[in-house]
Amino acid sequence: MYTGQEFDIEAGGYPFRVRVEADEFMGAPWEEHDGHGVVSGWTTRDKHPGEIVLCMDRRSRRYYDVQASMKIARRDGWGLCDEDRAALIKSLAAPGIVMRGPNRGMYRPGRAPSKPLTRGEITAEAVRRDFGYLRRWCNDDWHWVGVVVELLDGDGEVVDDRVGNISDSLWGIESEADDTLREAAQGLAEELARGLQREAAERGYWNARDMVTV
Repeated sequence: MYTGQEFDIEAGGYPFRVRVEADEFMGAPWEEHDGHGVVSGWTTRDKHPGEIVLCMDRRSRRYYDVQASMKIARRDGWGLCDEDRAALIKSLAAPGIVMRGPNRGMYRPGRAPSKPLTRGEITAEAVRRDFGYLRRWCNDDWHWVGVVVELLDGDGEVVDDRVGNISDSLWGIESEADDTLREAAQGLAEELARGLQREAAERGYWNARDMVTV
């Protein structure tokens, strides 16, 4: 999803408007969460052995340390989801030319798709995917966002939040995680709806107690 996107949802019989807004308080993914490789600060030095360029800004660079990240991945047991495992098996099964290492330039026959992935292959692919994930953030291919959920009135207009607890938000979500954003918005809307239902029930109870019976 993109910043500024809006859409309407329903929960508990109530209509809500969802807005996607940029989260300006979240920093680099490797600073916000564990489970990422080693990234240098901005520097003008040449890369060290085992490092590759993560991003550039004129003469300054950030480096991703593949060797150090592989050690972390082996130590912490980085893995792959079923979809990524299938993609890796398919890639390894395709014949091609070796592009790295001492056998660079040599023809590589495809391996049998039935052959189980090794721990080393899984770790190397997990590190490669981590690098790609961080590089996409550096290139602004994705960014941190939040979802804001607000109650709508009968005319489809947002109700003034000053009248009660009728809006909520959740931040620090990846903009490319569409399913996560929609699930978060729906969860917020359902919680707001439960609160509105409780308030309506309480009003009904007290109104009933105020009735005069004969």
